[in-house]
Amino acid sequence: MRRPCPVPDHSPGARYVAFDVGSNTVRALAAAWQPGGTLLVTQQAGRMTALGRGLSATRRLQKDTIADTAEFVRDFLAQAGPFQEVFCAGTAATREAQTTGALAAALRRQGAKLQVLTGEEEARLSYLGALAVLELPTAVRPLVADLGGRSIELALRRGNRLLGLSLPLGARALTEACLLQEIPSRSEIAAARRDAHAALAAANRLLEQAGLVVATGGTAFAAALLTGPCWRLSADALQRLRRRLCRLPLPERREAMSFDPERAEIICGGLIALEVLAERAPGRRLTLSPGGLREGLLLDRTGARRVAFAEGMRI
Repeated sequence: MRRPCPVPDHSPGARYVAFDVGSNTVRALAAAWQPGGTLLVTQQAGRMTALGRGLSATRRLQKDTIADTAEFVRDFLAQAGPFQEVFCAGTAATREAQTTGALAAALRRQGAKLQVLTGEEEARLSYLGALAVLELPTAVRPLVADLGGRSIELALRRGNRLLGLSLPLGARALTEACLLQEIPSRSEIAAARRDAHAALAAANRLLEQAGLVVATGGTAFAAALLTGPCWRLSADALQRLRRRLCRLPLPERREAMSFDPERAEIICGGLIALEVLAERAPGRRLTLSPGGLREGLLLDRTGARRVAFAEGMRI
């Protein structure tokens, strides 16, 4: 069920910020209200804080990752503010951890009130944000898949209803469960593929109704940049990218991902998940979107009609 939100200040130039507190990365997007109900994004930033590291074993958020996440929020608010409203959403790691209260308290001290999203809420907001920055044919029925660190959220519109589903498949969780060596072995990769297929089997009915699959999240964005950028990738292309990267030692993988070197530690798990998703998608192909939860959060909480980016803000 959607939660009622206060009506925001819609005066020209009113500024808002959305924080996506993810299991791998915390991301921020700052935008200003424009005439006609457009939000113009003027600043964005992200930091890989690995909030969900080790969560499967401990059920606890580590103190250093909490501190790193709070520090990022503090710095962004100080550098990019002031803002009329601050929206801060937590995803799978905050849903699962027994110590989310400590994170919420740390963020509250920096001026951000954490809202822990349900899987269905996360799916809906990611759907709004991923499609807001794409131009798709109106006749196509897109399914949006937001691959994060510990879960994947899928959403599909059917009539007036938006169907959302959250599944236990994420880049960090898959890496920590299956890919134990720096250069994953064939047996580890096979185990990761089996786990991905098993998780996505619960989405078969949604996938069968989709005209295309739009993938979003950190792994999807990295895959797009590593291939061109290319915003449409087949299962075969994702497999080739995964094989190339996952044969590299971690230092070389980080060098290949110089735009986001910390993600190199979980990119193999993320690419395996996307590869398996593409194998199940119509035409064995994914459309990749640079938009996602942050954009959806801004649209939903402010009532804006669209999100636009200042010149040079989007690749």
